[in-house]
Parts: sequence; C-alpha cells; structure tokens
Amino acid sequence: MTISQKMTKTRIQSGLQRLALAACGMVVTLIAVDLVVGALLIHDGLFRGRPLPPFGVETNPSQREWLQAEEQYNDSGPNWFDAELGWTLMPSAPGTDPAHFINTIGARGTREYDAVAAEHVTRVACFGDSYTYSDEVPYGHDWASQLEQTDAALEVMNFGVPAYGTDQALLRFRRLAPSLDADVFVLGILVENIGRNVNRYRPLYYPRTSTPVAKPRFVLEDGRLRLVPPPYAERAELLRAVADGSVLQRLWEHEYWDDASHLGWLGRSSLARFGAAWFAYRRRQPELLWGDPNGEPFRVTVALLDTFNSEAPRIGAARALVLVFPRQKELDALVDDDDRYWQPLLDELERRAIPFIDLADALSGPYAAARVEAGAPPLYVGGHLSEEGNRIVAEQMLEWLRAVPGASGR
Repeated sequence: MTISQKMTKTRIQSGLQRLALAACGMVVTLIAVDLVVGALLIHDGLFRGRPLPPFGVETNPSQREWLQAEEQYNDSGPNWFDAELGWTLMPSAPGTDPAHFINTIGARGTREYDAVAAEHVTRVACFGDSYTYSDEVPYGHDWASQLEQTDAALEVMNFGVPAYGTDQALLRFRRLAPSLDADVFVLGILVENIGRNVNRYRPLYYPRTSTPVAKPRFVLEDGRLRLVPPPYAERAELLRAVADGSVLQRLWEHEYWDDASHLGWLGRSSLARFGAAWFAYRRRQPELLWGDPNGEPFRVTVALLDTFNSEAPRIGAARALVLVFPRQKELDALVDDDDRYWQPLLDELERRAIPFIDLADALSGPYAAARVEAGAPPLYVGGHLSEEGNRIVAEQMLEWLRAVPGASGR
C-alpha cells in the first residue's frame, strides 16, 4: 500500500469516527431532550390535562378518583348504571339537584305529565345528549322548558342524557316512546357525536373523560343495524372490570377507536408519545369523520338517524325531527371561514327526506354579534349552550312546529 493510499484510508477512518461520534452525540442529546421533556411537560401521563398514548383502562387521575368513589358506594350509591343503555338518568333519583331534577318518567324537570295528552295539546318528546338535556343551565332555562313556556298547548318532555351517543338516544327512544303519547319526536345530534357512535369504552374515544364507562353501539351488517350491547349486567361487574384491567378485553370487539398501543417499546419515549397523541387526537376530529361518507362512523350515524325517522311514525307520532347542534368551535369555523364541514350529513338527510334543522343557521348570526358587541349575551357557557343559546333553539323549534303540517295540534 502506497503512502497516498494509507493517508486516504486514515482520512476515511477518521471521517467515519467523527460521524460515529456525531451520531452518538445526537442520540445522547435526543435521549436527554426526551427525558427533560418527559420530566417537565408530562405529569401523571398528561400533557396540559390531555392524556398521552397509549390509552389504557384508566387514562387520567380523574378516572381513578371516580372509580375509587364509585367503589365506596358499593350497591347503595348513585344509581346511574343501565345494562342496556350503559348509563341513564334514573326517575326521581334521590338527592337530585333541584336545578337538574328528573321526574318520575325519567324526563328532566319537576313537571309530571299525564299518561295521555289532553285534547288540543301538542306533546313533544326529545331525545339526545347533553345539548338536548341542556347541560350547564338550570331547569327552566333549557330549550325544552323554554319551548314549553311559550304556549300552554305545548308539552315538551326532555329525555336528553349527558355524554350520550346517538345510538344510546335511539335505544332510550325505543324504550320510552311507546308509552309517551307524543305527537312529535325529536332526536338531537351534536356534530361531535359521530365519533361516539362507533365507541364502546368511553376513554378510548375521549381519553379526558372522568368516567370510564361502557356503552352499546350498532354495527352495520348488509346495510342493517345490529346492536352490540354492553357486556356488563350489573354496575359492580363493570367497576371490577375497570379496577382489574379486564374491561378492554371485553370491549375490543367492534370498538372503532384503538388505544394507540402500537408504539411498543417507543411507548417509553416522551417524544414518541407526543407524536402518537397528535395522530390519535387528529383521527378523532369530527371534521375528518364527516368528510368520509364511506367511513364506518358516517354510515352508522346516518343509519341511526334514518332508523329513528322511520320508527317514529310506527309509534304514532305525526312528525319526527332531527336537531343538529353545533359546538362553539363549529360556529367559529362557520363565521370565520364559512366552513360547514358537516354539510355531507345535511346533504344525506335531505337525500333521505329526513326532516332536520341545522341550528348553526340560527345561532351563527347572534354568535358573531356576541363576539364583537359589548354586553351582548353569550351563546355558550362552559362547553354548552347558554340560556340565550337555548332560547334560540326553542325559537327555532316553535317556528318549525307552527310551520310544518301535522306537527302541532291534535
């Protein structure tokens, strides 16, 4: 080997050594950054209150606190559990806050209704989630109560249940509707509900929830809905499954949302968990789900609404109506960018001749004004409609009842 060749070999070896040292330095730096990020930004598996993957049986401290409180009650505690619905609002539940009282038939409020509606009275029965229930405003300020107060010839029963999916609302409608003697049935759907309708274990879809509970869901088979019920017959059985970690094993089948556990050994890396969290939370965004008409969440949700619309007349109702509720972020998108990303839902409802009201139309103008006018009443309080927002909903319902043939009067 010549001197020149030896010098070249030495330079190559030296370059490789520098590259190796640089690579090692980068790895050490990356590990150090990962450890610092984990120590400073992640606390009890949370980043700014948001759980990071992998999502397990319990994904945040509030769920552990809820479980501990529920276990202390044993069988004498809060009677929220329902083997068919997952959870519900129990009729005349003891200790109910007067602002959120539930009457003897499971409807919100202190008013009791006769088994048969009186002549010349229009009875409306409403089902849905917390936007139908009107969470965060006291009884009397919810839109169902406000609607009832507009006309003595109106009876408006509010059977909304917080955190419900459209599937649970449909099941509660099936259970209660035949005995209500209602003229009109209303099914409220929050734009976000599309993700709930393919979920069985709530923390997998909404990791920030404080209630690790199971729910039913429907699957489509040959174009028809088939019910997949919760696997737990008793509340204590569910609590034991959450406590011992077996709850996921029982609920994996037909669960649409995974636990983001595909990280494997990278699950120990803070940076990898941040990356997985970005993809996991993005996948759950309703704008993506409504933008995929061939996706399971879209098809199942539309089938649920179609089923409600077809079953209501068989129970004796003159009319059925779907109320589409926007969250504050949907109104922001509509006001700022004219983005109504749930338009595919509205198009499908029109195609199937399912009567509906998109409440964003009535709410967007006052919402835009409230953002710029000092003293204008806000339309949202917390994560739900305010008293003013509920007033607008009641106004839209009253307008529809008076305008649609057969929707009012007996």
